Amino acid sequence: MNNNRQSDLIEFYTNFLITNNKTIISRLAKESRITTREKGEILIRPDAGTPATIFLLDGVMKTYIVSPDGRETTYGFYYKPGTGVSMTKEMINIPEIWCKTLTHCTLIEIVDSSPYEIAEEFPELYKEILFAWEPVYYDLIDRLRAVSTLKAKDRYLWFLKKHRPLADKISLAEIALYLGIQPQSLSRIRAELAEEQGVTPPPEKLTIDNIE
Repeated sequence: MNNNRQSDLIEFYTNFLITNNKTIISRLAKESRITTREKGEILIRPDAGTPATIFLLDGVMKTYIVSPDGRETTYGFYYKPGTGVSMTKEMINIPEIWCKTLTHCTLIEIVDSSPYEIAEEFPELYKEILFAWEPVYYDLIDRLRAVSTLKAKDRYLWFLKKHRPLADKISLAEIALYLGIQPQSLSRIRAELAEEQGVTPPPEKLTIDNIE
C-alpha cells in the first residue's frame, strides 16, 4: 500500500471513529486496504476462512442469508459512505450471512483480523464497535417491523421514504426481495402509484416527489 492510500485510511478512521486515539487509528489503517469491487461480487460468505470487515466508501451492497432450498432473504442494504459490515460470530450469531455488491463499490476492507481481535489489544475499540454497528441493528429491526406489519403497498412507500437514494440504483427484483413482495405484485403497486401521480415511470423507476 502506498503512502497516499495509508493517509486516506488514517483520514477515514479519524473521521469515522469517535476516538482520537492515534494508536488505534494507525493500527486499523495498517490492517486495512482500499479496494474496488464490481457489481455482483460476494464479499462475505459462510465458507470463507476469516470473514472481512468492510466499510463502504461508494456504491451499494447488501447482506442476506440463503435457506437450504436456495432462497435468499435480504437483511439490509448499505449505501451510505462509512457504513460498516462485519458479520463475524463475535458480532452476530448468524454464521450463514452473505454480503454482495449490487453496484460497483469502493471499500475499505480488514481481511486478516477482526475489530474484536484488535479490541483485545485496545479495549477502547469495543465502544467504537457498538457505536458503528448500532445503525445497522436499528435498520434491521425497522425492516422486520415493516415486512411484518405493513401491507405490500405500504411496504413499498416505506422503502421509498426510508431508502429513496436506492430507488434508481438497484433492480426492482432486489427491492421486491427485500420487502417480501413478489416482483409481479410490486410492478402492479408501482403502476398504481404512477397512476395516482399522473406519471408514467420507467419500467424500473418511480419517484416519490408527490407522495408524502
